[in-house]
Amino acid sequence: MIRRRDQIRLCVQKLGLRKKRAAFAVVSVALGVIVVVAVSSLVENLRDLIVRTQFTEDIDQNVVRIFVLDNPYEFFAPRAKKDQAERTKKRYHFLTEAAFAEMRAWPEVAAADSPVTVESVTVTALTNRPTNASRAEGVPLELLRQYVRDPAELVAASNAIPVVLGERNVRLEYRADQKKFTVAATNELAAWVGREVTLIVGDHFAEVSRFTFDDEQREWRPLGEEEILQQRETVLRSLRYRREATIYSTTLALRGRVVGLCPGNRVLIPLPRAQEFARWLNQRHELSRLVASSEPEEIEYGVRGRLTPRAGEFREGIVVVKKGASLEAVAEKVRELGFQATTRGTAFEELVKELDGAVRVVKKIAFGFGAVILGLACGLLWSTTSRLVSDSRMDIGLFRALGATKGDIRRLFLSEAVLLGMLGTLFGMLIGWGVAFHISRWAIAAARAAVADPEQMLVMPDSVFSVNLPFCLLLLAGAAVVSILAGLLPANRAANVDPVKALRRE
Repeated sequence: MIRRRDQIRLCVQKLGLRKKRAAFAVVSVALGVIVVVAVSSLVENLRDLIVRTQFTEDIDQNVVRIFVLDNPYEFFAPRAKKDQAERTKKRYHFLTEAAFAEMRAWPEVAAADSPVTVESVTVTALTNRPTNASRAEGVPLELLRQYVRDPAELVAASNAIPVVLGERNVRLEYRADQKKFTVAATNELAAWVGREVTLIVGDHFAEVSRFTFDDEQREWRPLGEEEILQQRETVLRSLRYRREATIYSTTLALRGRVVGLCPGNRVLIPLPRAQEFARWLNQRHELSRLVASSEPEEIEYGVRGRLTPRAGEFREGIVVVKKGASLEAVAEKVRELGFQATTRGTAFEELVKELDGAVRVVKKIAFGFGAVILGLACGLLWSTTSRLVSDSRMDIGLFRALGATKGDIRRLFLSEAVLLGMLGTLFGMLIGWGVAFHISRWAIAAARAAVADPEQMLVMPDSVFSVNLPFCLLLLAGAAVVSILAGLLPANRAANVDPVKALRRE
């Protein structure tokens, strides 16, 4: 009987005599393992990274956002009566006041209207903050009230515009002495409520960036005055040939008061005020054109509808649901009217569903590719073990003559196959971890370059690389099983070699 220690020593010696063939077998196994290990070390954390940097805070907990397609009638031809009925439900051209009135009549709804986004708005108190606040959204008062600590503050601000600021706009502050962003404490956030601010409506410099991300130093830094002036000059050049500069440079400077804070980086104001601002901006736009060109033509789709909304028609709507009412039930009723309805929950679920689908596809491709390579490696292991058996017939005869059993011979060659498989798996895991680590560094650098919100930088991890130990142990066990299966037939053939014939042939 061959002792375990002698069995391992013999395996190593025999593989050392056939270095090239053993190296091919180890490399083939390693290639398949590299792909599988690299993907398993990255894919889950990459998914979490995307979820962290994709916020759904623009949709409130008790709000249903409604959207209308550019062409709401571009559907597939109905295949059955049921499909025809579904298509009939979707014959709204755009959201209208009649549709909003129907929604307001629902007992679960507190308010329903079309929000008004006012572009190019500067909030003076935020000009030195890292996140630009370049537009304000007019929403129903019912939505504003849930962010106001004292409802009387809305009335108290009657001589100023009530403003609700996004926490991400006021939470970070750049400290020049420390050359980094600091997160505001709770009492500093509370100090914003009640502060008076100035809203400059129609400021076409509102989107000028004041901070940039340094890829080499991996930090945000404030832009110099010259860089900011260059941005302003670029904006002026883009407007010079399209607008009358004097009229288009006219702005409204209005007093506002912060009455609350909301998630995200939004600026919320009452809907009636936003409608007034939108009308003023539209008038300024028309006056600045001076030599008015013809109105843009409506894009018609014949009997299917048109692309351009008319007066009293809206592309977007907002429904505020009463406390305790089912948000999803209201969203479903909106969908039955033929509109797209999104809630914060469904938006997040859709994001996660898309990411999970992408993760599954990547895993299938990677694992399929790895399985093909491992299949080829299994064939190479079989070929290598078979060759070892053919070249070791004399050794087999000597071992049998010295008292080795068939089981000893079988274990000897199975050990060689397992040793090759385990060496290939270990090398593949080490190389796969190295590849995953470098991909992780590249992914974080790319994400930091793409993210425009400095606060998202704070929640971004330093690495998306991780070692999945249970998976690696399972991979090692699988490699051992595959190696045994690959070497089983050659090992059985070796065990059945007639020692007399083997020695006589030599």
